[in-house]
Amino acid sequence: MKKTKLLEDSMVKYSDLINIQTRESNEPLEKIINIPNGYQPEIQDMKQFVGNNILVRKDVYDRLSDAQKLLQSIDKKLSLYVAYGYRTLQIQTMRFLKRLAIECQKYYPDPNELYEAVHRSVAVPSVSGHPTGGAVDLYIVDKKTGKQLDFGSPMYDYTTLKYYVFSSEVTDIQKKNRMMLRNVMMKVGFAPFDGEWWHFSYGDREWAFYYKKPCAIYAQLTYPLSPSQK
Repeated sequence: MKKTKLLEDSMVKYSDLINIQTRESNEPLEKIINIPNGYQPEIQDMKQFVGNNILVRKDVYDRLSDAQKLLQSIDKKLSLYVAYGYRTLQIQTMRFLKRLAIECQKYYPDPNELYEAVHRSVAVPSVSGHPTGGAVDLYIVDKKTGKQLDFGSPMYDYTTLKYYVFSSEVTDIQKKNRMMLRNVMMKVGFAPFDGEWWHFSYGDREWAFYYKKPCAIYAQLTYPLSPSQK
């Protein structure tokens, strides 16, 4: 329990993000087409809006392309696989409330602790990155077989704490794969989230906090997009 508490204390928190300002850059959303991608069977909630398309901000897309090139310069047999990008605020809120109901079954002496516990797996909607189009969930696959490298836990599996990036419950090979993904993404400007090995962001509040930027550059987008958001 002590090790878990130390890991959680080092993660970006809801309280770290609530006061970060945003200056919207007005970058459009684009669908990912030149990098392998697809929604996971257990999380296909965006399909009702965009079909099979995964959307991200333009600069995020460009940086993902750079990350793909960097990864393949390390090992040409590997490829990124993007599993999620933009999410509507409505979906984010529904997912948050569902996770909140689960955490409410436990005892938290301070309501702030409850929110922080939920935020570690589903971000508080008011500060969440996916509705900005700046956050992505992804992993690495073998190009020939399409098989995912071993990261130690399935994406979106919160039944154990193996989804924490620096979990002590994963093997050396699994740690190596996590660090390869993390290093590639950070070298092209993405911020990691230590609470989920698959989650990275650019331009949102987590990114601004992690890199000590004066502000975030992506605000949350409503859907359908208004003319000013397209």
